[in-house]
Amino acid sequence: MFTFVLTKDTLSKMTHLLFSIDYATTWGESLRLRVQRGADGFEEWPMHTDDGHTWMVTAEAQTGDTLTYTYIVTNGEGQVIRQLPDASFSIKVATWGSLHITDRWPERPIPEEFCHTAFTECIFSSDSAIPIRPLQDTGQVTLYLRTLPPPEGGHWAVSGEADALGAWRPEALRMMRRTGVYEWTLQCEAKSLERGSAYKYVLVMDDDHSRKVVWEEGGNRYLPTAPHPTADIDADHARMVVHDDMPRIAFERWRGAGIVIPVFSLRSEGSQGCGDFGDLRRLVEWATTAGLRAVQVLPVNDTSSSLTWHDAYPYSCVSVYALHPIYLDLREWSDLPIFSAYAEEAARINALPKMDYEATLHLKMRFLSDLYLMRGQAVRCSTDYATFTRQNAHWLEPYADYAHQKFAGWTFSAPPERDLFVFIQYLLHRQLLAAHDTARACGVLLKGDIPIGVCHDSVPMRVDGRLFHADGQAGAPPDYFAKCGQNWGFPTYNWEEMARDGYGWWRKRLAHMSRYFDAYRLDHVLGFFRIWEIPQRQRHGTLGHFRPAMPLSRSDIQQAGFTADIERALLPYITAEQLGNLSRTFPTADVAQYFRPTAEGGYTLAGEYIYQDHILGHIADEALREALMDMACDVLFVSDPDTGDLHPRICAQQTESFRALSDHDKAVFNRLHDDFFHVRHNAYWADEAMRKLPAIIGAKREDAECSMLPCAEDLGMVPASVKGVLEQLHILSLEIQRMPKTYGRRFADTAQYPYLSVATPATHDMSPIRSWWNEDRERAVAFWHEALHHEGEAPTEATPEVCEEVVTQHLASPSMLCLIAFQDLIAIDGALRWPRPEDEQINDPANANQYWQYRMHLTIEQLVGATAFNEKLRGLVKASGR
Repeated sequence: MFTFVLTKDTLSKMTHLLFSIDYATTWGESLRLRVQRGADGFEEWPMHTDDGHTWMVTAEAQTGDTLTYTYIVTNGEGQVIRQLPDASFSIKVATWGSLHITDRWPERPIPEEFCHTAFTECIFSSDSAIPIRPLQDTGQVTLYLRTLPPPEGGHWAVSGEADALGAWRPEALRMMRRTGVYEWTLQCEAKSLERGSAYKYVLVMDDDHSRKVVWEEGGNRYLPTAPHPTADIDADHARMVVHDDMPRIAFERWRGAGIVIPVFSLRSEGSQGCGDFGDLRRLVEWATTAGLRAVQVLPVNDTSSSLTWHDAYPYSCVSVYALHPIYLDLREWSDLPIFSAYAEEAARINALPKMDYEATLHLKMRFLSDLYLMRGQAVRCSTDYATFTRQNAHWLEPYADYAHQKFAGWTFSAPPERDLFVFIQYLLHRQLLAAHDTARACGVLLKGDIPIGVCHDSVPMRVDGRLFHADGQAGAPPDYFAKCGQNWGFPTYNWEEMARDGYGWWRKRLAHMSRYFDAYRLDHVLGFFRIWEIPQRQRHGTLGHFRPAMPLSRSDIQQAGFTADIERALLPYITAEQLGNLSRTFPTADVAQYFRPTAEGGYTLAGEYIYQDHILGHIADEALREALMDMACDVLFVSDPDTGDLHPRICAQQTESFRALSDHDKAVFNRLHDDFFHVRHNAYWADEAMRKLPAIIGAKREDAECSMLPCAEDLGMVPASVKGVLEQLHILSLEIQRMPKTYGRRFADTAQYPYLSVATPATHDMSPIRSWWNEDRERAVAFWHEALHHEGEAPTEATPEVCEEVVTQHLASPSMLCLIAFQDLIAIDGALRWPRPEDEQINDPANANQYWQYRMHLTIEQLVGATAFNEKLRGLVKASGR
């Protein structure tokens, strides 16, 4: 936003304003100036033109007025068809006299991705932005340049034909001053410039040895000629303001590197069983010393549903607002006697190689209960606490009720009050806010993670149950990592209900998290196109279907040429040979009771055993249970819960049901299957996403001008339309070398990644480089030759040199962000890396009962003291241009 102030010590209270802008309209179009005075509503001032190109409007403003304005284009019916992109302008009127304001309709606005707080409040925020000195009474011309900051060592300058602008001489360039995040300013006396004189913007690059001057390409810019004089505007004495858009100069766009690690995985000398928000602040400070500009964490929301180790799963939140008590740094109260009382136990569980979730939660909740008894009353009487509870009452009250109920059976020093849980949330809010403030002060982008789902037993399900489909479970179809698919256990969303208030539930959620983060990972962005939904009574992802979708009617299937019995294809198909093998494998079990014969001479599962939840509840033998679970998936179609129409079962070609078809029906099913999953829904799902995402990702807090930078997790079975939607909305994609998005490739080419992307070797759902190398020798050898372009025999392990090469390759990618897991960063140092790489994977997506308990083997203090590693990492980052 451009801001300028006019001042003069005078009794007059009015300033005459002339706004002008060059804009070539077509027949029927006209321009209006949309103006807001202070906190008042908008006014629209019609503009006029004499030549169809230069549009003007005159007005008066009182001293003290603040005018924020932009330009809009209307058609013959008065409808707004276009608005000035990227910027609004602001004037604070504090003088008499006249002002001529000349604006440019920007051909090159600030790219949308740079309009988030990630850049405006963190990366590009600078103490060097100097408020422009007030315009004086004498005639003045002020050039405002709106553009991105130049690369390191660069400066913006102006050169022109007038002597006051250096007469085109490189040694006489006029250097501009930075007066805003994206604003540079130059003031000249009007008498030293002729209206209509030519000028250009220049990029000056200085280093220790030389100066390089890069001139703006294309034609010259020209100072506006004098406006048509009116009774109110004295063109000869009016001050002039010129707003210019980005220079026509190509320069390298900002690229940054960062680290990825869950908060619970952090370890410091004084943490208590898991990482905490104090450790997060310490990690941010270390990151600056290593040349890193981003820190990404996993979700930090409360997951306390069962109060067992199963709650260590960070994506099953019980509140989309509440923070997890396990992340509170108790060292804030190290001066209290109660801190010493828990110190021995805290040290013991902190020394464990992995997180003991239950022990850590018990310790922290007992400590916090004692702290509440000691300090709760004083904290609750503070103004800051009152503000927090007032601003967050809409979610705090139902969350406190939920948590109070959950912890009612726990033994504390005194029975917990409901307000204990409000007190805890306030303390967590302060600590995470402090970590965010530290990150901004260090110029480090703090990136959060927004889970796609919520726990079935959660506050949102109790308060906003209408927004969910409780009869389904969200998950993912089968892939390389999970042959049975994934079942996350979350309810799916009722998007039609969410749309009624413009997706307010999502917008409030993101606006709340923007207090703590400037960027976020939008978990499973494919869920905004369509979600994989598994019926409530089934467990494997293979029995799911996409929602929303356009299922096939029975007549559709028949008209495609499918001649087999469709109703039979909805039931599991078991051959006599399979049944015989099962009986021989489990000779002591009465296997026959689980099956019934079919008319075709085969078998299907009997009664309730077609449902996997029934199998789980009634079969004690684990191996037999798993065999029957697999048999329950042997179908060709699954029924849509709303319409009764049919979805082809994903990857049904691997079933006995498919093998029993005629060659003709196999060919027909293959065509139906491939069209259904790869063609039929492309436009439909793109439309679905475009209804939701624009409203959601633009979520802003009332006290913030910009939203967080959105980064998609667009992995899995990705529809062809996803790429175009993400590009259109300026959402960063996720690029992983081992999961190429180009059909037919085994590994992605990091050099071809799009700029609007996050490059990473692996996610928390994947094996880090070293363990992957050990697990899959065939692919590791192929990687050695195809991705790293080496000849000869591949090493038997991912040596520090191999890991460094992978890291370097990713740092060199064009991606805006290169975010690398701690395990993969530390792997480049043979002395610091953990000796057992198989212990470093955070989550195995094929394991529905994964215990998320990975912790870094070094303390943050040791990481800070690893001088050689830090210097090496800093050198790699700098060499990559990040």
